[in-house]
Amino acid sequence: MTSIRADQISIYMKYLSALILALITLSCDFGSPSRKNEKINQDLAHVADSISKLMSEYHYNPAELSTDKYIELEEKIRELAGTAETKEEFIKGFNTLWQDGPFSHVRLAMAERPAGEMADFIDSLRVGDHTVSLEWVENTAVLTLTTMTGVDTKEGVFKAYQDIAANKPHSLIIDLRNNTGGTFAGVPLVGHVLTDSADTGMFVSRKWWTDHKEIPGLNDIQDLTPWQGWSIKSFWHDVQEVPLTRVKFMPMEPHFDGQVYVLTSKQSASAAEFAVDALAQADKVTIIGETTAGEMLSQKMYDLPHDFQLSLPIAEYYSTRIGRIEGRGVEPDISIDQSVAMELAFSLIDGEPLEVALSNAKQAIDEMKEEPFDGEKLYLFGNMNDWGKKWRITPQFEYKGKGIYETSSQFKKGRYEFKIAPMSWDFDYGAVSGQEYISVGQEISLAKVPGSSNLVLEIESESELHFSLYVRDIEAATLEIVRE
Repeated sequence: MTSIRADQISIYMKYLSALILALITLSCDFGSPSRKNEKINQDLAHVADSISKLMSEYHYNPAELSTDKYIELEEKIRELAGTAETKEEFIKGFNTLWQDGPFSHVRLAMAERPAGEMADFIDSLRVGDHTVSLEWVENTAVLTLTTMTGVDTKEGVFKAYQDIAANKPHSLIIDLRNNTGGTFAGVPLVGHVLTDSADTGMFVSRKWWTDHKEIPGLNDIQDLTPWQGWSIKSFWHDVQEVPLTRVKFMPMEPHFDGQVYVLTSKQSASAAEFAVDALAQADKVTIIGETTAGEMLSQKMYDLPHDFQLSLPIAEYYSTRIGRIEGRGVEPDISIDQSVAMELAFSLIDGEPLEVALSNAKQAIDEMKEEPFDGEKLYLFGNMNDWGKKWRITPQFEYKGKGIYETSSQFKKGRYEFKIAPMSWDFDYGAVSGQEYISVGQEISLAKVPGSSNLVLEIESESELHFSLYVRDIEAATLEIVRE
């Protein structure tokens, strides 16, 4: 018999162990990317199906789910569920698709709290005193609201009208150009201007469309008790329980009796449009600016599998003055680029004839369009986009006139270094020495010098951030970052 040495046995055992390991790996392949992607896509397909089911159960008008546009979008979402590699990619793709959706107020997110707790959270939410501001320009009060959400926003509106009553200005400008909506702060905003009560409209739920094909009108709500309250929790419940919810504004004290100018833009949306339309019913109110966004629905949040959460519209709104606002918007009395709406309002307050004021405003618009840097585009370069190498995710600033450039981008939690520059890098805006760190909500001066330091921004949680660059002259610029 041939003997086998110990060293040969050792070699054979190593080969055998390697062979067994390879066989296990090939047969199981537990950690392979393909298996992981397959699991994610299965989960996302479940989410997509659940979204369709929620829509069919709670959308305000099931007939709108039978349109070609909705069916095509639903199919694109199913395709996205089969290709997305992460939950974040699916959310971003879903919300991008819905930017051009057949109706507004649809949004997907990861659940921060159960949907059942969202109403209580919103009812008690305080968003900060920056949402309401009251300024004085000679004998005119300028009241600016950037949201309709927040207990403190509502309180701020009440307080503003008390200050207005105490100072007795001749005119009031209400600036809603950057107001994207919210909840009920528009109620006191309108109430303190009205002299008489006003039936301004109605919310229409799926219970109406189940039994009717015709559009509801003022006669349909005359016998209904107007909805009153401040709770979004109560509103969401009540609006789904009845076919129509009557909206009637009542005068509030102290009453402002002077001329009112309301400034609007295509960014004025949802509850802001609701307020603009109600204000327009008063003879002393003049709307100046752009047609509003046309996104006037009421949305509610619903939980989905795998920790997702969907906002979908449960009621639409019909104005007694102009009809359906969704998809249409509220048109101004004086149509002009929103960037000069404030100046035009002051011209009218100063007694300028409308024709002269409009001519001067249009001239100002022409001057604003003259971009600094001969129209060269500016970009947000940083470690978040590999300093521009990741071209598709490098934000480009849009020129808004008057030396203002703006862009927005999604940021995950982390530390970011960045500068602002053209693609040629012929110049750049960076940090002033010793002032590298910038915080959200802070406006800082920038340095336009060769080799300036990077700006540093630390994000504690995933956020959509809006960057505003103010170029007062080419050598002097400031930057402000706010959450959207």
